[in-house]
Amino acid sequence: MPYLIDSDIMIDLSRGSIPAAQYVDSLDQWSVSIVTGLELLAGAKDKREVAEIDLVLGAYRVVPTGPEIGQLARTTS
Repeated sequence: MPYLIDSDIMIDLSRGSIPAAQYVDSLDQWSVSIVTGLELLAGAKDKREVAEIDLVLGAYRVVPTGPEIGQLARTTS
């Protein structure tokens, strides 16, 4: 089953959190939502951070959100 990684986990990863990295490494398949991507970009301090975030997001599957994603999240949590 694919997992949708939250902004908090992505922020922890970007800060070098070992527990966050171990958690993500334990997942078979994961992606981030477009909302998570936008939250990360909104929190960027400068153009260098925006470029780094773009690079990271480019390495992963970014999925759009919609009613079906919300419904799936409710039924699997």
